[in-house]
Amino acid sequence: MKAPGAFEKEIAMTKSTDEKALTDIVKEMATSMTAEQSTRHWADDALWFDIPAFASRGLEPAKKMFDRVFSGFKSCDIDILEEDVKISGDIGIVCTVQKAKIVLKNGETKHAWVRQTDCFERRGGEWKLFHEHA
Repeated sequence: MKAPGAFEKEIAMTKSTDEKALTDIVKEMATSMTAEQSTRHWADDALWFDIPAFASRGLEPAKKMFDRVFSGFKSCDIDILEEDVKISGDIGIVCTVQKAKIVLKNGETKHAWVRQTDCFERRGGEWKLFHEHA
């Protein structure tokens, strides 16, 4: 028999581990400069709503969009200014406010503020993004 409070501690540790896993994934996606890295944690059926009026379902349309956009970037630095993580069972939601500084290959610099929501589901023991809305 477990000591009093042991189960609650176990749940808190699991939640903390899951929160870290999700925030690490979001940070990895934010610093990515390739379609492959950007979608590494995506579910095959992910639904994506991006900043320009763009929506896609599945990996291939998203990868094509990422490749097209990233091909014009010299660099992209993103700071995550705010982050809120909610987990319930096998569902995790990460809401962020991000500030981006993008340097295009032509030397032009652009700045953008982005509010983003990333929705994850634990599938086969791994967190997979099933919806992103920026």
